[in-house]
Amino acid sequence: MRKSAYFLAAGLAAAYITYAPAAVAADYPTKPVTMTITFKAGGAADIAGRLSAKAAEKLLGQPIKATNKLGGGGSIGFDFVGKQTADGYNIGWLSASILTTTLLGKLPYGYDQFDYVCGVTFDATTIAVRADAPWKTLPEFLAAAKSSPGKVKVGHAGSGSFTFMTAAALMSEQKAKVTFVPVGRRRLPSLLAGEVDAISVHPPELIPSMKAGKVRLLAISAPKRVPAYGDVPTFKELNMDLGFYQFRGVFVPKGTPQSVKSKLANAFKAAATDAKLAETAKMRGFGINYIGLDEFPNYVKEQNALLAKVVASIKKKK
Repeated sequence: MRKSAYFLAAGLAAAYITYAPAAVAADYPTKPVTMTITFKAGGAADIAGRLSAKAAEKLLGQPIKATNKLGGGGSIGFDFVGKQTADGYNIGWLSASILTTTLLGKLPYGYDQFDYVCGVTFDATTIAVRADAPWKTLPEFLAAAKSSPGKVKVGHAGSGSFTFMTAAALMSEQKAKVTFVPVGRRRLPSLLAGEVDAISVHPPELIPSMKAGKVRLLAISAPKRVPAYGDVPTFKELNMDLGFYQFRGVFVPKGTPQSVKSKLANAFKAAATDAKLAETAKMRGFGINYIGLDEFPNYVKEQNALLAKVVASIKKKK
């Protein structure tokens, strides 16, 4: 082959490599999309993800197949998505756990090894007590904790859980000393049995007990009130806002084309107004709060900075 022909062929090959991904992105999607959910099937987070995907696929024009991949507090699923081809056909349904797992070293890299598309829903975090507890409000509860340092016991899922970090940050900010008790999945039973005085949890798991008149939610850490328990005030309303929340939304492998992320964001924006998602959110106790592609990456960055301070504070106290 003559030199001129060789360089022409090489140039065409380079051009193909350079422009082929753009062409693929422009046509996206041409086949079904797989969405990895890092939460157990049947829970509020899983249901929110599946319903959001079902609504989003109407605008996307292709099916979104949701699959569950559990383990490591979400780290197994996060890592799996991050290692897939960055073409938009493997996406993930995330939560703020993507920040806690990286901050706690459960993954060998930081949160910025992913691309963030949009926020869709959120789960509040609540401080809940038994219905017969003497505290009717969060300020009353905190006052009791301050007057008897270490006497009030607060149950939680574990020191690496988002709900524990919320409670720990709240007590630290309010200078209320409580005794934290890791009760794992026995959060509600331990509260009802009187083993602890309060628990820090996501409210959806308390809805049956709330309806049965067994527990009381003192307040929720959320960007806004949640219809399922609209009479419960937010931390912000009580001037106790921590600034970070258990958000849920869509993330993709690092380097996914911007046009692909834009199409996904628009599809899930439409999902955020879906009537069935709104109805289920009210029934299951989660909230809807869409955050678009132009804001979400920076939002995640800010959330990570806030949680990093909490993690550093917890590690310092150990």
